[in-house]
Amino acid sequence: MKRLVLAVGGFVLAVAPVEARVVEKIAAVVGEEIILQSEVEERTAPFMGEIAALTTATQRTARSSAVRREMLDRLIDEHLILQQANELKLSVSSEEVDRSIEQIKRENNMTDAVLMAELTKMGQTVGTYRQEIKKQILRYRVINIAVGSKVAVSDKEVQEYYERHLKTGSNTQVRASHIFIAIPDGADAAAVKEKEDAATKLLERAKAGEDFAKLATEHSQDPATRAEGGDLGHFGKGMLPKPIEEMVFSMRVGEVRGPVRADRGFHVIKLIDRKVKDAQPLTDVKEELRNQLRQKEMERQTKNFVTELRKKTLVEVRM
Repeated sequence: MKRLVLAVGGFVLAVAPVEARVVEKIAAVVGEEIILQSEVEERTAPFMGEIAALTTATQRTARSSAVRREMLDRLIDEHLILQQANELKLSVSSEEVDRSIEQIKRENNMTDAVLMAELTKMGQTVGTYRQEIKKQILRYRVINIAVGSKVAVSDKEVQEYYERHLKTGSNTQVRASHIFIAIPDGADAAAVKEKEDAATKLLERAKAGEDFAKLATEHSQDPATRAEGGDLGHFGKGMLPKPIEEMVFSMRVGEVRGPVRADRGFHVIKLIDRKVKDAQPLTDVKEELRNQLRQKEMERQTKNFVTELRKKTLVEVRM
């Protein structure tokens, strides 16, 4: 007789012909799929050293609880997007995964040996890494279909932005990265404070010298920029919510600030680059501006898309 796996009362039971035993607890149900406690613990593991170093048991308990919930929220979002990939009957070939890995190696000047060493350090095998790359490609395709196909920036919008910000005098362009910590819909004051505290801890870690892009990849809840280490690209004024813009354009290159609340959550920002350019004719900057405006709208609509997925799918958190 085949062994069956049943979800009962928040636990996974391994059912054999003569016995049943509890294997592990379910952390969440997302539609018809489950997220296991072990998956959350696996995502949380890289942060346990930092948590263990906290001074008091109360701090360690609060921090570990916040990190586990953050990782669970991320897993839920990933499941929702991958479920959409299944609905759309999207697939990714081995050759496409190969090409993505080769691109990652080129962009990071990595050899096969260096990549293997990094995977070993993270406790990953080549097989699990390839699965993660496949999922990332699928998520990107879902976002591109659901959001990208609907985002268009007209010539009028480009010209209006140019008239407001670039036509006369010199203009400043900055490049920044961010870590976004979302505030759940309907959150009370205590929940908002918890999210602000989580963002503040990430700010402190970045200021202490930890790699900002790595922190963003591991912690940011912005699906549009997380895979790129939170990179927002180059932009001028008028591209970001006012609270963020005011902070970014007053920062020094390399500086990290935050958390600032805007756009349904808290942001920790690092200024990567600043350049001042003389005003250029619209024809020379038209496509660059169009791409910037499109990226801004993509990010806004991606957040809305994931929020809507949560609303229309049964999501039951059990931890």
